[in-house]
Amino acid sequence: MTKKRILIIMTALMLTFSSQVMAQAFGGKGSKQLLIGLGLNQHRGLFAQNGQGIKGSYSPFAGGLNVQMEFGIHDYVGLGFFTGFESFSNLRGGTFNPAYYGYGYYGSSSYWGMALPIGFHANFHFLQLIADKTGKSFADKLDVYAGLSIGSGVMFIFPKQHLKDDYPAGTKLSDVGPMIFGGGHVGIRYYPFDKLGFFAEVGYGKSLVQGGISLKL
Repeated sequence: MTKKRILIIMTALMLTFSSQVMAQAFGGKGSKQLLIGLGLNQHRGLFAQNGQGIKGSYSPFAGGLNVQMEFGIHDYVGLGFFTGFESFSNLRGGTFNPAYYGYGYYGSSSYWGMALPIGFHANFHFLQLIADKTGKSFADKLDVYAGLSIGSGVMFIFPKQHLKDDYPAGTKLSDVGPMIFGGGHVGIRYYPFDKLGFFAEVGYGKSLVQGGISLKL
């Protein structure tokens, strides 16, 4: 092998190593990350009394497919949005009020539903701050952060068959209403590969608990 080839290989290795050292799990200002995960959500839906339908507010536990995008606006701060799809079979109780049948109370097994949340979040990536202040490299692949989220969306509620059997055909038993939710969360992301990693979050707001893959764009 010629000296020229050896020099080229050594230079390539040095550049590769340098890029790995300079890489950060959270890329700071200008970075973009897409997170796709599965989780357990609890979002509140609001339903007005409308004569023939469900009334009140509901906070069902729902399985969810969650998608979120984060944009770095500072070395340690990211802003973004999230959406997804969730479904549930437990409303934790519900009141049905058909005008001409009077009030009737039904347990959580009487309704099922689905929801489409959408909202915004802000994250502070404090592990990157600690790494920068101490001159350490532990934030190259690992990112730990805390944040806040707020959101809305739409929730759909449908009766199960045994509830439909109690009323004449055409009685309005299903309903749709807005959601409102918000809260704090903490999360961790780990990037064993340059662009592909994994994440987990716990909190109250966009999700109670979720985990999945994280992609640097």
